[in-house]
Amino acid sequence: MAGEKIRPRNVAILAKIETVSGTEEAPATSDAITFEADGYSYNAPYRSEQSNEANGSLAAGAPLVVGQPIELSIRFRIKGAGAGTTYDAATKPPHHVLYSACGWRGVFTAAVSAAALTAGTTTSATLGTGFGSTDQSYRGMPLQLSGGETRLAHVSDYDGGSKVAELADIFSGALSTGESAALPANWTYAPTSPADATARAADHPSATFYLYEDGVLHKFIGMRGTLALQGQTARAGFATATLRGIYGGKSDVAVPAVVVPQHAAPTFNMGGGGITPALVVNREELAASQWSLTTNAELENPDDPNTQFGFGTGEIAGRRHVLALDPIATLVANRDVVSQIENGSQYPAILRFGSQGASNAGNRVSLMLPLSAPQDLAPGTRGIFRTEELQLAALNSGKGPDTRDADTILCFY
Repeated sequence: MAGEKIRPRNVAILAKIETVSGTEEAPATSDAITFEADGYSYNAPYRSEQSNEANGSLAAGAPLVVGQPIELSIRFRIKGAGAGTTYDAATKPPHHVLYSACGWRGVFTAAVSAAALTAGTTTSATLGTGFGSTDQSYRGMPLQLSGGETRLAHVSDYDGGSKVAELADIFSGALSTGESAALPANWTYAPTSPADATARAADHPSATFYLYEDGVLHKFIGMRGTLALQGQTARAGFATATLRGIYGGKSDVAVPAVVVPQHAAPTFNMGGGGITPALVVNREELAASQWSLTTNAELENPDDPNTQFGFGTGEIAGRRHVLALDPIATLVANRDVVSQIENGSQYPAILRFGSQGASNAGNRVSLMLPLSAPQDLAPGTRGIFRTEELQLAALNSGKGPDTRDADTILCFY
């Protein structure tokens, strides 16, 4: 008989950060993650090289079978812990391990209760009682405004001494003491550049992945990776983690009973007419249909004859984040990206997913470039409209108090 047939739809993935890099850390059923059933792939731990040995005939000799790095790709919806969830140090977004294994270190920030502003402008808010005095402690995070303005705004820069929060948004009139600001409890993820061996263990941890596929268990050990994010208007955003490491073998093991969070991912549209805008670049709302963040990251597996297939754990090197958008073109008087490129302009960009309502707390997401520079522009079309195929380079405006970089910040709140 041909034996049992594998149906890849019947699949589960468990993931856990390793205590010692490259040493298997067995995940439990509670470590299961959500992902797209048709959005995962992996390769074999070996490949063949054709033999050129002479063997007394015209027939080719036996091929040489050699090892190669193992690669695991996982595509998942970008979402939080679920609407109505209050984040704390232990309550994390469902893909915390994936972000961590890709070098995006997560940091929890506790909520700050609403307090009246002490001053403001159209693009900044001077925060009041309860807010800290450490520079950049709120960069990339949302402020829930109430009073004269009732909407979300995101912090692109924070001066702790003066408590002035520069915003990625602009208001029609200056903010004043008539408004209050609160900070929702949140988890932020930002890429890192480890300063030493100790920092590297926290900034670039490796992970063990168990892939259960219809009765077969594949083990992947010492996995690190890179992220690519993309999405469309009025739809959820997606992330793809591409990880490399050591193949740990396979065996016949039943798919475990796992419990994963079953809820919808927030969509990329928040409405208009005074409601928080979803896409703001250079403090201007853009009408785009799709977006993507490419990390252009370098990921390598060093040769290591001490592993079964000759390659060690994946290692993260450099990155170059680029945000691509396709906004509808407008008059030069409204937006002149050509001049911005010529003049070397730099400004914040923010994408927001999910409604601002309190009932959606726990499943709201934002992606911020606190400082970006337009680097490329090409004409395009969408239906009857001219579009601008825009690329923004994410710039690192300096490490925060948590030692993470600030080129890109993903926030769950």
